[in-house]
Amino acid sequence: MKDPYLYEDSDVLINKANIKVRDVLDEFENRMTTLGLITILKTDMKIIDVKDIFQIHKTLFSNVYEWAGQKRTINIFKNEPILNGLSVEYTSFNQINKELETVTATYFKQKWEVLSKEEFMHLFTRMIAKIWQIHPFREGNTRVISAFGLLFLKQNGYKFDVDIIAKNAKYFRNALVMASLNEYAEYHYLQNILLDAVEGKHLEPSSSKYNKIKNYDVNQYEYNYHEVKK
Repeated sequence: MKDPYLYEDSDVLINKANIKVRDVLDEFENRMTTLGLITILKTDMKIIDVKDIFQIHKTLFSNVYEWAGQKRTINIFKNEPILNGLSVEYTSFNQINKELETVTATYFKQKWEVLSKEEFMHLFTRMIAKIWQIHPFREGNTRVISAFGLLFLKQNGYKFDVDIIAKNAKYFRNALVMASLNEYAEYHYLQNILLDAVEGKHLEPSSSKYNKIKNYDVNQYEYNYHEVKK
C-alpha cells in the first residue's frame, strides 16, 4: 500500500512549503511547531476533553501540513530499537475516536484536584501513555502529548519544567514507548522524568540518570520515520 502522506517515491511528507529533503523539512517543522507552542501558551488554552489534542495538533502543525488537526487515515508502524526493532501496536485508524472516547470516560471524570501529587502523577502518566499509544496523527504525536501534558498540569496547579523534557527528549520518547506496551507496559521510566519535571529537579551535567532504559543507551537512539502498515 502506498502511503498517501508522502511525495511520490519518497519518504518525505507532503508539506505546505513543498520541501522534499527530509532534514530540511525536519528543521522547518521544528521551527513552526515551536512558534505554534508559543501561540498555545499565549492563548492560555484549557484542556476540557481529550479531543483537545486535535486543536493542539492544528495549532502546532497548521503551517506545515494540510492535514494538521486531523486524525490519520492509515495504519502505521515504527521500528523501535528499544524493542529490538518491533513496533508499538498503535490503534487502528478506524478505532481512534472510539479509543479517545474511552480515555475521556476513564480519566476526565476523575476528580484530579483531590489527588495527592503521587496519585496525580500515577494517573497522569497512564493517561498520556494511552493517548500516545493511540497515536492519532500521522506525525507529531510526541509533540502533541508534550503540549497536552504541559497544559493539563498547568491548569491543575502544577509547574512543569519543559527544559528537563527537552534536554532528555530521547529518554522521554523511549519512556513513552515502554509505557505503551499494553499488559507489558513499564510506566516508571515515564513517571520518573515527569515527576522530576514537575518538581523542577535540575540534574548535574554529569548525571547519567536519563541515559539508559534497562540496558538500552538512549543516547544511541536515532529518529526513524513511521511507515504505512500493510
